[in-house]
Amino acid sequence: MDKICIKNMKFYTYNGVLEEEKKLGQPIEVDVELRLPLSKAGQTDNVHHTINYAEVNEMFAEHIANHSYDLIEGLAYALLDIIEVHFRHITNEAIVRIRKYSVPMAGIYDCIEIEMGREFY
Repeated sequence: MDKICIKNMKFYTYNGVLEEEKKLGQPIEVDVELRLPLSKAGQTDNVHHTINYAEVNEMFAEHIANHSYDLIEGLAYALLDIIEVHFRHITNEAIVRIRKYSVPMAGIYDCIEIEMGREFY
C-alpha cells in the first residue's frame, strides 16, 4: 500500500497531567502516516485523487490550538478522528505519532513518543 507521511509537524500545546504543563505549555511533534492508493494521483497529477497534506496540517493545528488533553494518547485519538471524518473516503489506514520532549520526570531521555493507528472500513 502506498502512503503519505508528514513528519515533525511542530505545535505548542497545553497538554499534560500536571498543572505546570497546562499552565506553561510545551512543544510537541506530530507525525502522520496515511495509507492509501496513490497511482491515480500519480497518473492524473490531480490533487483531488490524493490527500492534500496542507489541509491535514491545518486541521491538526486548529484542533491542537483549541483543545487540551491530559494525555497525548487522547490527542492522538482525536487526530485520528479528524482523519477518519475528513479523509475516510480515500485512506485505508492512518498512524499518528506524538513526541513530547518536556516531560517532568526524573531520568535521562530524549522524548516520550506514542504511536496510535486506526484502520478505516
